[in-house]
Amino acid sequence: MTESGSKSRLPARTLFGLRLASLRRRTISRTLHPIPYGAGTVYLSDADFAVDRASFAFAVAEGSYVTDYRNAVVLDVGAHKGYYAAYAVAHGAHAVVTYEPESANLAVLERTAAGYRAHGVTWHVRQAAVDARQGRAALHVMGASWGHALEPPDAFARHEIGMETVDVVALELALGDVTQLHSGGRVIVKINIEGAECSAILGTAADAWRDVDELFVETHPWATCDADDLAAYLASAGLSQVTSAHPAVLRMRREGRSQSD
Repeated sequence: MTESGSKSRLPARTLFGLRLASLRRRTISRTLHPIPYGAGTVYLSDADFAVDRASFAFAVAEGSYVTDYRNAVVLDVGAHKGYYAAYAVAHGAHAVVTYEPESANLAVLERTAAGYRAHGVTWHVRQAAVDARQGRAALHVMGASWGHALEPPDAFARHEIGMETVDVVALELALGDVTQLHSGGRVIVKINIEGAECSAILGTAADAWRDVDELFVETHPWATCDADDLAAYLASAGLSQVTSAHPAVLRMRREGRSQSD
C-alpha cells in the first residue's frame, strides 16, 4: 500500500502526550489535555477523556480514513474536536474545511484550528450542522461528546442533556464551499453526522458530487438507510465503492483520477 496515512505508529511525541495526559489527569485538574500532533496540537477534554481518546484513535491511530491526502482539499462534516482534520493535514492535505454544530466541541475545534493556522495550515471552521436543506434545527446534545444528533433514535433519550438551536447548511453548499479551495489536488470528503447521512446524501443532487474524488461516510445502525443504499445512490454520481479499513465506514472513490494506490 502506498497511500499516505496507512496504518502505522503514532509519532513518539504524540504517544508521549497521550500517556502523559492519562497520568496527569489523576492528580492535576484541567479542562483540556493538549496532545502534540503534526504541525499543531489536538485536545482531549477531561470530562469526555475516554470518548475523546477513542475518537482520536479511530480517526488517527487506527487508519479508518487511510488514503492519499497529498495536496488534497478536505471537507470534514461532523468534525467533533478536529481529530480527522488534523490527521488529513498531517498527511499532506492542502486545506481543510470543518463543520461542527455543537458548542462545546466547536470551542475545542476552533482552538485546534487556530494552532494549526499559526503554522501556515489553511483550516476553516464553520459553526453549522449539515443536511440536505438549509435552515435552522434543534440539535439534541448528549452527555458524551460524540452522540449529538439532529434526529437521534428514541434510545438516546436517556443520554440527552439539552438542546441547541443550530444553523443547518445544505450539503450541496458545503461541497461547493470546499471545491472553491481546489488547487489541483484531490477533493476528499468525510461525513459523520450521527444517522443524518441518509437524508443529507440521498437528498443531495448527484451533480453536486462532480468534483469529489473520494468520500468516507460513517454509517449508523439507526439511520433510515444502509451503506448499500448510499453506495447505490453515489454510484449515480460516478463514485465507486472500494475497500474500507473499517466496517462502519463506507468508502467511495471516483475512478480514473490520479491516486497512489
